[in-house]
Amino acid sequence: MSSVVRIEVCIDCADPEELIPFWMAALGYVRDPRDARGLVDPDGVQPPLWFQRVPEPKTVKNRLHIDAYFNDEAAAVRRRDELVALGATAVGRFEDFWLMSDPAGNEFCLCWPI
Repeated sequence: MSSVVRIEVCIDCADPEELIPFWMAALGYVRDPRDARGLVDPDGVQPPLWFQRVPEPKTVKNRLHIDAYFNDEAAAVRRRDELVALGATAVGRFEDFWLMSDPAGNEFCLCWPI
């Protein structure tokens, strides 16, 4: 059995060029120099993202999503407000996270330790 050498998270969307700037701001990622539809963590720690153009709109809840962790709730709330200004939707606050959706409707969470 071979070992996985890397993973990336793929986000389906109608237009990668419209969604990529949002996720760059959300995660502090930069463009992947090897692929125009990819983003990478500039520190090389977190998995890369890749944006796949699909014809159909999102119609149901994600079965997989991104959790972004912050040191405390105040930092997550600051990021929530920044992302809402960029087109995200704050769906609701739960015990230790904010459920969010990006401008294309993909869910993600802004989390903090309790």
